[in-house]
Amino acid sequence: MPEHVRYNSIISTYVGLFLITAVTYMVMYGPQPMFNTISRDLGVDRGAIGLVISVFMVFLSVSPLCVGLLLGKIGIRRALFASSAAMILCGAALYFVPSFGALMTVRVVQGMLTPILLTGVMAAIAGLFRHLDINRAMAGFVAGSTLGALAGRLLGGFSAEWIGWRESLTLMCGLFVICLFAIRRMPAANNASNVRIHRLSEYRQVLRQKGVAPLIFVEACGLFTFAAIGNLIPLRMAELGHGTSEGLIGLMYLGYAVGPIAASCLGPLTRLFGSTARLLIFGASLFAVSLLSFLAPYPTVIFAGLWFVALGEFIVHALCPGVINHLATWTGHCDRGMVNGLFLSCYYFGGLIGSWLPGLLYQHFGWTACFASLETMQICSLGVAIILTRRMPDIR
Repeated sequence: MPEHVRYNSIISTYVGLFLITAVTYMVMYGPQPMFNTISRDLGVDRGAIGLVISVFMVFLSVSPLCVGLLLGKIGIRRALFASSAAMILCGAALYFVPSFGALMTVRVVQGMLTPILLTGVMAAIAGLFRHLDINRAMAGFVAGSTLGALAGRLLGGFSAEWIGWRESLTLMCGLFVICLFAIRRMPAANNASNVRIHRLSEYRQVLRQKGVAPLIFVEACGLFTFAAIGNLIPLRMAELGHGTSEGLIGLMYLGYAVGPIAASCLGPLTRLFGSTARLLIFGASLFAVSLLSFLAPYPTVIFAGLWFVALGEFIVHALCPGVINHLATWTGHCDRGMVNGLFLSCYYFGGLIGSWLPGLLYQHFGWTACFASLETMQICSLGVAIILTRRMPDIR
């Protein structure tokens, strides 16, 4: 294959993978601004409405460990096509759900499909760019995830206010039609591999690679806090007297817009700070310090603080996947699908706990106790990052 044809194929495939990532996160986080409306329409306790998001975290914290087997058996391309088509069918079903139980049934199916989509995208990117700039390629994956999460919340907030929450959720799933079109020319070669079940010792070998376990811990702490914030903002806004407008709640997430910018500017930021290690410490520190703004009982202060919280989190999240892939696979003994599956599993396990535990503290002990759990987690994350970068100052 001529070099320019191969290059164009890689770029077009990468664009398709970017779209799949963005739309998957739109579907995952789109219902958040609608929490108050859905709980009212379906008669569900507002404390339980967070399950609409948490169910995704359950599957993302477990399924990626098994997804590598599926990808190896049927191939990445086929898995992405089948999962995207199933997401479209789920969108049609969401329009007709008569109860919260039915809604949760559809969300469970979507939660099962999500690890296949995200692990498949990460494995495909790692394979496409194995001889190129994998850090920048993985940063693009992060940009897609943050852009999708932001678009889902904004679209979910305003479209739910204009056309209704059912129509809004169906519309988001319908965007997978565009994804199927975008990856129609994705090469099928080298998708399948020798299929075998990875032993527990192999996962331990990944974690024993120097720097991998601490970076995964830092990532898990970040999503613990970020998942909690995302679920709690609608409830906190209602407590402060601003919970009746989905559009206004959706705007509270506008600070997430710095995510794609941080991910796309990863190279210049790294050069500005002189090393990946220094940039990692900056991001973790900014996250922990900016989180203090959430103590204020004013929506405007929370809105402003969220911009800096998001910038710190997305800097860390843009750096870690590429570094983890580099540290875990440079010897050639660790399979990329296994590495990314383990990463996603640990990462979303942090999100699963974060989407449940702080909400429980909020319900029983108030906002201050809830905030204390978030700040404590970020201080622990920052401490681990500082220790790691002192031992590995040349992280890249």
